[in-house]
Amino acid sequence: MNTIRNYLESMFANLPNTPEVIRAKCELGQMMEDKYTELINDGKSDNEAVAQVISEFGNLEELADALGISQILNEQNQAMQKARQVSAEDAERYLDDSSHYALLHGLATFFAIISPCGIILTASAGTGSLALMAAGIFFLLGAIAACVTLHVYSSLRMGTWSFLKNEPCTIDYATAGMVNDLRRSTHDSIILQRTIAVLLFCTCYIPLVFLALLDKRAIASASGVIILLFMVALAVLLLTVSSSRVSSCSRLLDLSGTFTASGYSSAKSGRIEFRNPAVRAIMSVYWPTITCLYLIISFLTFTWAISWIIWPIAAVIRNLLESIFGTKGESHE
Repeated sequence: MNTIRNYLESMFANLPNTPEVIRAKCELGQMMEDKYTELINDGKSDNEAVAQVISEFGNLEELADALGISQILNEQNQAMQKARQVSAEDAERYLDDSSHYALLHGLATFFAIISPCGIILTASAGTGSLALMAAGIFFLLGAIAACVTLHVYSSLRMGTWSFLKNEPCTIDYATAGMVNDLRRSTHDSIILQRTIAVLLFCTCYIPLVFLALLDKRAIASASGVIILLFMVALAVLLLTVSSSRVSSCSRLLDLSGTFTASGYSSAKSGRIEFRNPAVRAIMSVYWPTITCLYLIISFLTFTWAISWIIWPIAAVIRNLLESIFGTKGESHE
């Protein structure tokens, strides 16, 4: 029966998850099960019964009228003919490229966050040495150059897959199953990476406070700030890398643009979307803006033990904005 159930899933894999399709799927499944039981009772072997059931009920187009889904099937077939088929090999290459893109993108952000470290350290030394100041500026420019280079290279590399956004695409049932299994297999490692990132965010100010209390010199506080920036940069890198596998798998499973009877959910399900273009543009840079604001205020006031309150306040404000201007995608999981 497992073979029959799997075959039934493949038959309905690309159909929309509407009440009519669900009803038809249940009816056909019951008919196949009844026929299988009848054949087994007549003395047929398991393989013979499965083969005969699939032979009699395996063509959905012939059964569409009786099941009441002929119009839905015709519309889906027309859409599938226009869509670009993404093979299992394409899916694997896309997932690999997405992982590399996330790593490079995360490293670019890492360099952007730590770029002021050289100037902070040389300025706090208080020697007035032109060589040290030049080294700090060189580190700043080098980090920014690395950031821009990594961003440009990673974006160009992912440009090959722009058709996934701009063209109608689809994947078959086997490829969708492979992608879904891969997403599940990486769940534990993603949770671990995100947990470490949260711990880094929560403890990043501790070295700064400790060094400031231990030594009143400016160099001590500057060292604490540098450690804080490195911890924040590492946390952002971990979050970027951990999110890439989930988002890339969701994009592949969402290629058909609809919820399907196979049970794979759209990547947009449960997400908050902003229909107003102005609000959507603002919210797209919300967290980077909050990060810059946090760093600017903290650097100018050196109140790191207090300025962290910006983050929970920002989270509350974002939730308010989402509840006022956002709409949540429908979930079918």
